[in-house]
Amino acid sequence: MENQDNFSHAATIFPVEDLQTSIDFYTQKLEFKLTFSWGEPTNYAVIKKGGVSIHLVKKSDDRIPSKKHCALYIFVYDIAKIYKRCVSEKVSIINTPETRDYNMKDFDIKDPDGYIITFGNGG
Repeated sequence: MENQDNFSHAATIFPVEDLQTSIDFYTQKLEFKLTFSWGEPTNYAVIKKGGVSIHLVKKSDDRIPSKKHCALYIFVYDIAKIYKRCVSEKVSIINTPETRDYNMKDFDIKDPDGYIITFGNGG
């Protein structure tokens, strides 16, 4: 039976310069798992952690990510654990965990391609 809204799920897709660098960043530093790769050489990959999937595709244009706006907001249960992991892995951290005026405690990191990823939970 089809769901009333007809929506199943969504995929965040990040075009990246170097696919292996991005795979290594997400799997080694943030503990995502590589769940799918395609092409020879690989030009598309899917990484996953919990309910979050990120699709990585080899970039084919000169577009760059926003330097000011979050590309992906990941809701987490234990923000201190994620922050500690980012610090220990020397991830590029933009700001420290703080409760914002929108009542979310969050912090931002930057991935190797400059995408801003926010980790947060209810303040």
